Formats: sequence, structure tokens, C-alpha cells
Amino acid sequence: MGCTLLIRSAGHGPYVGEPTLPTLDYDTEGAFNRGSLCGCGNLSLELCSHPRRFESPRMRDAAGVLQEVTWSKALDEIAARLGAIRRESGPGSVGLWLAPSLSNEDAERVARFARLLDVPNVDSGLPEDQALLGGIERAGVSVERVERIEQLAGATAMLCVGDVLTLAPCLAKPVLDARYDRRQNLLGTLAGARSRTTWFGKPDLRCAPGGETAALALMLHVALLGGHGRGVPWRQSALDGLDAIGIATLERAAALRRDAVASLVDALAERPGTAILIGVGFADRARPDLAAGLAAMLAAVTDSRLLAVPQGANAVGVRRALRAEGYPDRAGLTGPEMLEAALTGELRALLLFGLDPIAATPGHLARSALGRLDLLVAADVLPNRATHRADFVLPACVAGEKHGHFTNAFGADLELGVALRPPGEARTEAFLIGELERRMLGGAAIRRVPEPEQRPGALEQKSGGGLFADLDLFLRLQEREHTGREVGTHLLLGRADPAQSGDGSWTRHLSWPQHDTPRPEVSLAVEDAAELGVRTGDQVRLRSPGAEVVLAVRTEPRLPRHVVLAPGSEPGVRDLLRWRLDPALRQIALDPVRVSVERVDGGQP
Repeated sequence: MGCTLLIRSAGHGPYVGEPTLPTLDYDTEGAFNRGSLCGCGNLSLELCSHPRRFESPRMRDAAGVLQEVTWSKALDEIAARLGAIRRESGPGSVGLWLAPSLSNEDAERVARFARLLDVPNVDSGLPEDQALLGGIERAGVSVERVERIEQLAGATAMLCVGDVLTLAPCLAKPVLDARYDRRQNLLGTLAGARSRTTWFGKPDLRCAPGGETAALALMLHVALLGGHGRGVPWRQSALDGLDAIGIATLERAAALRRDAVASLVDALAERPGTAILIGVGFADRARPDLAAGLAAMLAAVTDSRLLAVPQGANAVGVRRALRAEGYPDRAGLTGPEMLEAALTGELRALLLFGLDPIAATPGHLARSALGRLDLLVAADVLPNRATHRADFVLPACVAGEKHGHFTNAFGADLELGVALRPPGEARTEAFLIGELERRMLGGAAIRRVPEPEQRPGALEQKSGGGLFADLDLFLRLQEREHTGREVGTHLLLGRADPAQSGDGSWTRHLSWPQHDTPRPEVSLAVEDAAELGVRTGDQVRLRSPGAEVVLAVRTEPRLPRHVVLAPGSEPGVRDLLRWRLDPALRQIALDPVRVSVERVDGGQP
């Protein structure tokens, strides 16, 4: 999350007894976390000395086995094969996909390298972060952002959309300080199921499962009808769009009435220093991009500050760095589009920087796509499903082992220092790109590629663009699916896991998740569990077309019937979801899906 911490090298730690080991200390001046760290932060030092760290380059031999090689050997081979593919099939046959764990400088260097090669296909980020940040960009509204922790601690009214306090535990202290500082302060929560955040909600707006998008549209409609936001230039067009949908449709889709949200909307508009916080878990709601855009519009109408909470540590910084170089809004492909192009043979080479598309994306398409490539290079820290298929695996550095800057959720740039030497032959992404550039271009000067025309379907940036038309279509399809759904099927919603971060590619290697959640669990309503004949600790099998996963059961008394919650960081859960590209965002639509649930007898299946 961009929390700051201190790594003290061997012999300079605050603890006695282990003078030869580096130690982690708390940064009380940290702008985001102010000296507090969640479990992932407290154990992040494990990444630096993890026994499974890649410490040398590896190349797959003729027998399909990854063998250790020198950096020179690996880079020479990559440059030769990449250059051959580019000459034979053109720059459009090459793609680069970056994780939100890279520094701003790393992202800028990758983007400039792509420009040198005329490669148009560069993208970054986890699907949930793309939905969150892309949805806000698409809304195209001017809104004040939360820029300092003090702005939250001093808020008199807040709205948390989703399980924000689990996605970003370090926000809990300022949010709850504001909630309990003066008893008349409001902390409204909006979610389709109970969570760690909704425990503190007053009012707790419990919408239909997955219905946060409709609920935010209802709140925006109520705010506009109440006369708020008169100075907003797009006020009338938004009101017209919502009037065309109808407030009764929004109430029905959200399972909330207008009078249930009116007092909170008025509080956000009339009290000083109000804020709206929104985070997106993996498939925890339908159309999270629309929800994010509507949250931004509601913040503008109620004169509230907005805080979008991405799951990638540097999602904001990497996204900004790529957009400064024109990616991926040029004529090239986004990350999900690259995977689809790999299936058709249009994309032949893909370079991954810290990102595992198989773990990050839903369904099985990424697995098939990576298997079709002629060249797959993965620069990463720990083994994952992408490195198992890569032709080359290159050992990368983590924070604490390299210089650079991160941009946190507040938009502040934080400087990284070098506290530890990277293990073995691990190197920075800047080193990797610099060596490839030298081998492929011989130090040629950077030249600017002429800007192509905007791709059809690219983001509209004015007055919400087609947001309300998409909202109308989404609600119609959702109502049709609900009325026609098969009896006995369950709606699968993603649940945030405090022991994991993002898709879990790195955090599942840490010790805390192994102790906190040694086995993934699915939450069932008490009535559903009784109908299946299972209790807490038993196992059930979740099925969707083409995928299934077995999880341990946890019953929840207030969970609606025919709804199941499962951790979005669990690879088997992501496999259950369907692959679908949103035409406006050109990213994956993370919609909930219907799954069947059946009891597993006799322990393990």
C-alpha cells in the first residue's frame, strides 16, 4: 500500500540478541501509515532473505528444464530472440506488462525502452486496480483528493465503499479516530456483505450483494435531486442520465430506499471536511469501474474529498509513469488484450516485470495464452505460475534493495533507499532494461514515435462519457440475470484477506498468511450450510463452467442466502471467474459469477 518502514542493516537494529541480522523498524513520520504496519508490512523483510528467492538468471533448455546461466548468456539469448521476433512479425508482436511493485523510475525506463523499439504494447497493474483507477479517470470529473492523513482524522463524516480497512489496514487508525472523536461524527459504510469495515458503520448501508454500483448511483441521484452540487458543470447531464434510468430501478437494484441514504448524503454535502473512501477487491462487486466513477462524481457533488485505495504498492506511480509516455492509451494493446492476442498468434513475445498474469486474471485464458508465446521472459522475485512457464526467469530486487520512488494512495512520492544488498545475482529492472537496450540498439538515441490515432473504445474523459449509458445497460442485464437465475445457484463474491495483498503472488510466501489463514475458507450463510449438511471446518466444492475449487467452510449468521464469500487472493477462486473484456476500459470486467456449491465427503476430494 505504499506504507513506509525502516530497514536497519546488520548491527544497527533496535533489538538485542541478533546483531548479525537486518531488522525492520517503524517509520513514525510515514505520511501514510505513521509508524503502524499490518501483518504484510511487518513481515515484508522476509522477502529480502526468503529461501525461495531467485538469485541467478535461468534459461529453459531443450528438455524444458530451467537451468542457471550467467546474466550475459541470458541477456544475449533474450536480445537475439526478441530482435528476431520483432523483425519477423513487427513491433506489435511484442508486449511488456509491469507489476505495481516497480518504482516510478523502473516504469519510466521500461516505457522508454518500448518507445525505442517502437513497441506499442505496454501496460501495468492488477485488474482490480485498473478498474478502480480507470473508472475514476473515465468519470472525467474534477474532485479534491485526500492528500494527508490529517484530512481523514479530522473528518466529520465519511463514507467507506467496500472493505477499505481490510484492503488498507493502516487506514483504520485515522478513520476510527475520526469516527469516535466526537460522537456526532458519521462513518457510513456501503457493502453487500458484512466485513471488518462494516463493523464500525453508522449508518451501515447494506445493499444487495454486489450492489454497490447501483447504491452509489442511487446516492448520486438523491444528492442531485436534493439540490447539491449546483456549481458542478456536468450536474444537469448527470441528472438527465440518472432520471432516464429511474430512481425506482436504482432502489430495486441496490435493495436500498432513497430515504435510507438521504441522511448520509446530506451529511457529506453539509458537514465540513468530509471524505469518500473506496477500494476494490477481486470481484467483490459488479462493475467496480462504474462504482469508482460514481464515487468520484458523488464526492464532487457533495464537496467531499476522495481517497481511492489500490492494492498494488505503486499502482498510482506506475500508471502515471506509463501514461506520461503515452501507454497504454496509444494504438497498442492493454495487458488483457495482449493475452487474447497471444492466443491468435498476433503477440509472440511477452516480457513480465514482477507480474503473474495467471494469478492476477480470472479464468484459464492467461494460462493458455502464455503457453502459445514464442518467448516469455519473467523478471521476478519468487516462483509463481508464470515463472513455471517462462523461457527465461531473471532475479529482480525488492524495495529496500534499490533506489527509486513510489507514489502512495495520497499521491505523494516516497523515496526508496538501499538498506540491503540483493541476494546472489538479483538485479534491478533498470539494469535489465539497460543491458537489453545496449544489446539491441547499441546506444541509439531515443526517438519519439509519431502518435497514432486513438483506438476505438478508448476512455472518454469528458463529463462521465458513456458512463450512464453503460450503467443503464448493466442494470438491465443484471435484472434479467437475477430474474432468470437457476434456483440453487450461489453468487460468488470476492472477500478481502488481511493476510494477503493483491493476487497473493508474493504474500503467500510469507509466514503470516500460513499462520493466519493456513487454508483458504469460503463463507456460507447458516441456512445454506444447514441445507448442505456442513458445518464450520467441513469442505465444499465450488464449480463454475470450466473450473472448480475445494475450500473449507466458515458459516456467517448475517450472510444472505445463496451468496458465498471466498478470498480473491486464492488462485483457485480466481479461476472460477469468467474472462470478459470491458470495451470502454479495455480491461477485464471483474463481475461476480454464479457457482454451484456441493458438500465434499470424506475430507480431501
